[in-house]
Amino acid sequence: MNARDCFVSVVAPLSDDAAILGAFVDETVGVLRAGFANYELVLVDDGSVDDTAAAVTPLLERHPCLRYIRLSRSFGPEAAIASGLDSTIGDFVVVMTPDTDPPQLVPEMVDLARSGIGTVYGVRRTRRGDPWWLRAGAAAFYFFCARLLGVRLAKNSTHFRVLSRKTVNAVTRIKDRNRYLRVLTASVGYSAKPISYEPLARHGRDRHKTFSQSVSLAINIMVTQSTHPLRLVSWLGLGASLVNLGYLGYVVLVYLLKSKVAEGWTTLSLQVGGMFFLVFLILSVMAEYLGRLMEETRERPLYHVLEERSSNVLLADPERRNVVSESAAQPASRLEKAG
Repeated sequence: MNARDCFVSVVAPLSDDAAILGAFVDETVGVLRAGFANYELVLVDDGSVDDTAAAVTPLLERHPCLRYIRLSRSFGPEAAIASGLDSTIGDFVVVMTPDTDPPQLVPEMVDLARSGIGTVYGVRRTRRGDPWWLRAGAAAFYFFCARLLGVRLAKNSTHFRVLSRKTVNAVTRIKDRNRYLRVLTASVGYSAKPISYEPLARHGRDRHKTFSQSVSLAINIMVTQSTHPLRLVSWLGLGASLVNLGYLGYVVLVYLLKSKVAEGWTTLSLQVGGMFFLVFLILSVMAEYLGRLMEETRERPLYHVLEERSSNVLLADPERRNVVSESAAQPASRLEKAG
C-alpha cells in the first residue's frame, strides 16, 4: 500500500502555546492532508493558563480531523502524551512538540516506520543555544545511564517520533506512574531508527528546563528505570563494612603489639564521618525508591480529562468516521472506528 492508505495520528501536547497554536495547526494539517488520506491531529492541553483553550475553538471550526483534549490541570508533558496515545486510532502515531518539531518531516518518518521499524525518533543535530551546565549535565547523564545503569538512551533524542501501532499498544500497557516516552519506547524492544533534524523555535526563544527541573528529571529516570543505584550503594556499604572490619583488626593488633598507644582522635573522627556519610547516602537512595513505590501503590489515574472537543470529521471514506464517544479516561469504549 502507498503512504496515503495508512491512518496517521499526531499527538501534540500543549503548554501555554496559544501564540503559536494557529500556525502550528495550519502547517501540520496541511502536511497531513497532502500526504495522507486518513489522519487526525490530537491536541492535548496540559493545564495551560493562557488562552490556549479559546484559541482552539476557531481551529476546530476551520479544520477537519482535529481533536482537543483538555486535562483538568498540568500533569506534565509525559502524562499529556500518554493521554493522547490512549485515544489515538492511527496505524502510526506521531508525537511532536508544537514549539520545536517540524511537521515537514512527518511523511519521511512515517515512510521509515512503514518499512517495519517500531520507532522512528528525532535527534537534535546540535545542542546550540543550551547553557553550558545543561550540555555538560546531559553528557554526564548519558554516560552514567549507559555505563552504570544499563539504561541506553539515544543522545540528544527528543519527544519527536513516530510509533507503529504495535509500539503504541506496548507502551500504553505500561502503567508506570513516572513515564518517560524516550525510555519506554526503548524498553519495549522493537526496532528503532534515528532521524536528525534542527529544532524550531516558534516562540522565538528556546524554552529550557531549569536546573532543578533537569536534576529532578535525571534522578527520576535513574531511580524509576533501574535498580543499579540501589545495587551500587549496596556494594559501597559492603565495601565500607569490610574496611571497617579490617580497621578493627588493625586496632586489635596495635593493642596487642604496642605498649603505649596514643589516642587516635583524627583516625576515629575520619572513620565516624565516613560511616555516617555512607549511612546517609544509603538512606537517601532507599528513600527515593520508597517514594516511587508509594506512588506506584496509590494506583491513582495518570491524568484527568476536563473536556474533549472535536471538529466534524469525515475521512476519505464516508462510512469511516473518527468519533470520540466517551472520555479518554474510560478506555473500554472510548473510540469507534467504522469501515
